[in-house]
Amino acid sequence: MKLMHPFLIGGGITFYAFSKIQDAMCESPTYANDVRNPKYAEIQARKHKAEGH
Repeated sequence: MKLMHPFLIGGGITFYAFSKIQDAMCESPTYANDVRNPKYAEIQARKHKAEGH
């Protein structure tokens, strides 16, 4: 386990970075209005709330 810690830390950093990149892509205007987007309902709810509906 002693020799594995750099790989575990690197894996954690990679997982975190890809998670943030995925969130940024889901929020981008290109994909925000696509119904296949996993966050589509959340984005639409925020949009309607901001418009005052």
